[in-house]
Amino acid sequence: MSRLICADFDEFEEALYGVEGRYVLRSRQQRDWRLRVVELGGVALMFGREGAGTVYSGVGLPGFFNIFLPLSRHECTVLGGRRMDRQLIGWMVPEAMFHIDASQPASWMTVAMSCELVLRWAQQHEDEFDASILSRNLLCLAQQDLAALVWLALRLLRIDHCAPQELHAPAAECAARDELMDRVFRSLLPVMPAQPAAAGRQNHQLILRRALELLDAMPDTPLHLADLCLACNTSERTLRNLFARYLGMSPHRYLMQHRLHAMRRAILRAAAGETITDICARFGVWDFGRFAGLYRRYFGELPSQSLRSRRSLPPLSQG
Repeated sequence: MSRLICADFDEFEEALYGVEGRYVLRSRQQRDWRLRVVELGGVALMFGREGAGTVYSGVGLPGFFNIFLPLSRHECTVLGGRRMDRQLIGWMVPEAMFHIDASQPASWMTVAMSCELVLRWAQQHEDEFDASILSRNLLCLAQQDLAALVWLALRLLRIDHCAPQELHAPAAECAARDELMDRVFRSLLPVMPAQPAAAGRQNHQLILRRALELLDAMPDTPLHLADLCLACNTSERTLRNLFARYLGMSPHRYLMQHRLHAMRRAILRAAAGETITDICARFGVWDFGRFAGLYRRYFGELPSQSLRSRRSLPPLSQG
């Protein structure tokens, strides 16, 4: 089992299994970030504990299907624009964008399953498998009490910690993986969407994707709401409604948060001799005091402290 405890979200973000994406903090960091992963030969069970309220926008990696279950703060977690509860299970397919909005620090579990193993399970259970789930993200009503799936996952976590040699013997690992996948699909199938698919939902996702791709493509450029509307070919009202529904905040606030994160990355990657003033100028920040206050609120330290910690790291070896 791999275990990760970190003070902020950067390392946590990079260690997530089966998905690739980016966090935007909704609240100041309140605790450390914890991640535990149990790998079972093509299936990875992952338990995460976030250290702040967050918005996570990501995509499933090409080789993996994923399920997502909140373990705490269900009422504060929104997946794909719909609020979670204890009877809902999220399903994410490879290369499709998804958004998870958690207004409070939350804990969750996911199971990432290789495409090969999912297709094999589908073939073995073709009479009950719904092939439509292979091509779309869903939020579904669980067909069994999810406590049974969570109990099995926690049992695997404990055995992996206390007796890994027993769990990871080839035959035992295969049996554990098959039992976990079987429990996942017994909870998921037959598929009953939490709400009827709304007309235009695919267009909503396209608009959000274009907006977030523009932000990622121009990290050093001060962008405004009008820029996002132009790139997405949509109105301010539509964009405000979509950001509120899927990301839990207004476009204006998201732009502010995104700029804070981009500036933090620039500070942590600052070249020799580069100053906070230089970086602020690059991002169009003129009110240094307000910027420093916001930065400290969300990241727990001043920009100058981040820069000093970056400069204190040993230089990368050239060999």
